[in-house]
Amino acid sequence: MRATRGRWIWASVVALALFIYDGPIRGLVPAAGLPALPGGLNGLTSLLVVFSLCHAVHVLGARHAGFFFVASAVVSWVFEQVGVMTGLVYGPYHYTTVLGPMLGDVPLLIPGAWFMMIYPSYVIAGLLVDGRPFGTRGGFQHVVWLAVVGAAVMTAWDVVVDPILSGPAFRAWVWERGGPYLGVPVQNYVGWLVTTFTVFALYRGYERVRPAPGGAPRGLFVRSLPLVAYGSMMVANMVAGGPSPRGRRAAPGRAEQDMTHRTRIRGRSTEPPWDGTAPSG
Repeated sequence: MRATRGRWIWASVVALALFIYDGPIRGLVPAAGLPALPGGLNGLTSLLVVFSLCHAVHVLGARHAGFFFVASAVVSWVFEQVGVMTGLVYGPYHYTTVLGPMLGDVPLLIPGAWFMMIYPSYVIAGLLVDGRPFGTRGGFQHVVWLAVVGAAVMTAWDVVVDPILSGPAFRAWVWERGGPYLGVPVQNYVGWLVTTFTVFALYRGYERVRPAPGGAPRGLFVRSLPLVAYGSMMVANMVAGGPSPRGRRAAPGRAEQDMTHRTRIRGRSTEPPWDGTAPSG
């Protein structure tokens, strides 16, 4: 059993190393002309999903990691689907076809991508609150506080990443009415806090009642990997392409036009997304 869980940690190391090479390293030294891994943005995201899931299996065990992943995927998809359909969760937005096939109005990659950063945020929150990266102890109020801190850590990541992935470099999704923060509405971050708090509350409550099994090595090397993943994702997005000045958007591409057509069919607003500038006239 110990040897089997050891293989999970090395799988997570390989996935993280590939991500660091193709994301931060290639982005920081473009003059070196290092070859890119296949898959682009979706490939990089998938690597971090593999990292988080394998690391969680090693540290928490398959049952707890599975519960954590499923809770994260289901909750995030429900919030996202309701958000795209109504605009009530994060603000009015829609996904383009950049992230691949859809489940409803949400790319299949997105539920896994939430877990990709929810798991490192879980580790960081544990370190900040309890000085220990894994496990949940204490009473109801302490569990709630851990969930609050985890949600704040996760949302802090999105403060950096969202303007980039929704900006002209990627156009992975479109804010239909823009927003004051580099074209992103403040409501988006409220929605992120609510979504991630829900996931953390579910998992922390489960872990409090049924502690994860011990036995797997959890030394400094293992504990540090989620922190490296969190920081690497920040750096990778910043060097890949930041938002343009004042949140100005580029002309819509074909993928964005396709999704705009879908919103037109549903009878939603077809006004072009706010470009970060003052209205003319």
